[in-house]
Amino acid sequence: MKPRVSIGVQWALRYTVALLVTVSVFGVFTYTQIARRTESDARLVLELQVNEVAVHAAAGEPDAMAETIERGIASADPELKLGFALFDTDGNLIVARGSLALYPTPLPEGVLAGEDQSGADQVEVGENYPYLVMAVRAPPGFVQGAIYTRPFVRNARDVRDIYLYSLPVLLLVTAGLGYALARGSLRPLAEMNATARHISGANLEERIPTTGSGDELDELAATLNEMIARIGRSVQRARRFSGNAAHELRTPLNALRSRLEVTLEQPRDAEEARKALAETAAEVEGLSNIVHAMMRLAQSEAGLAPEQRSPVDLSSLLREVVAFFAPLAEEAEVELVTELGDPVWVPGDPSWLHELFANLLDNAIKYTPGGGRVEVTIERQVDAVIIRIRDEGIGIPPEDLTRIFEPFHRVGDRSMAPGVGLGLPISRELARAHGGELQVESRPGEGTTFLVRLPGS
Repeated sequence: MKPRVSIGVQWALRYTVALLVTVSVFGVFTYTQIARRTESDARLVLELQVNEVAVHAAAGEPDAMAETIERGIASADPELKLGFALFDTDGNLIVARGSLALYPTPLPEGVLAGEDQSGADQVEVGENYPYLVMAVRAPPGFVQGAIYTRPFVRNARDVRDIYLYSLPVLLLVTAGLGYALARGSLRPLAEMNATARHISGANLEERIPTTGSGDELDELAATLNEMIARIGRSVQRARRFSGNAAHELRTPLNALRSRLEVTLEQPRDAEEARKALAETAAEVEGLSNIVHAMMRLAQSEAGLAPEQRSPVDLSSLLREVVAFFAPLAEEAEVELVTELGDPVWVPGDPSWLHELFANLLDNAIKYTPGGGRVEVTIERQVDAVIIRIRDEGIGIPPEDLTRIFEPFHRVGDRSMAPGVGLGLPISRELARAHGGELQVESRPGEGTTFLVRLPGS
């Protein structure tokens, strides 16, 4: 098992590595630039000194040349250890002063051959720092000068040493500060983690705290709180559904058991037994319908799979639904009025959409008294299709409008509201499975309008 490394430690290490890379690149760049400039300064100083001596050598003034050499060596900074040497045309040493008297250096082959007008090279002569040596042609011979590079190189090396000595301390300080900052930044995560540990199916009221800063962690906390709220609502619906389902199943099951017990306890002839079995079969069919409706609701809540979607002509589908319920409407003396128009295509499952509108139209006919009418219309919008099913029935009381989509809820008493109370919940979930929504508008005594909004193709 790999050892656990906290995010705070990981961030601190990343800060440290980032600083190490940044400081290293900056240090190398700075050192290189300083070294280049100091070398350029050393060459310039040496070039001025050598050219001055070369001018006197070319003028053929030995006394002036000697005086210039002595004066230049005497006036120069002792740390420069300035030195000069004179050579004849064959490269033989004539005279040497200063550092070149201590460390004689032959002329470069290129200068002797006339290929280079001057040459400057760093020469190691046994001291801590090299000498910069330059030679120029000065008829009738050559002039050579040397300068000790320590005063120039030392500045660059001092900068390098400062970087090297301060880098470990800087890395330690950065690691400490990075860890402290990371811990401070991650404190909301620790609080979120502690809160999440207390959240369970029995405790869905607790929420993850936010700092009010509006940063990414606050957005994450808000998203998690919304998720917990959705889970809480789902759990509450599941609990209500389970309680209502148990209640709905308990009554017919008790009636069925009582009927069977009575049938078994009392002697009956064939006709009475057949009648008891028929009543029992009716009770079983009712139970089967409840179970089937519960399963259908669970399927619709799971959503519509992508492979189930195909283009569906709503106008044609609604005509089929209306034609199917026309005999029922005629028997109930309810007029069916449609305004469907040209084909309207939406992506979906034909059987699911058929069930959705069949449930709504069945309710509309069922709750509309004789002589009334039910209207089915389609409205086309830019990005949606709206289907309205309006009846002239008894209407829905305001206190029931918010509950009609709850499983097993029925408006009025059970004799006035046949069924098991799952038709509208299933219809709403079928609409949601298609990316739409089911809404209701109603006034008691004036009728009800169910509005299905579906996304257009």
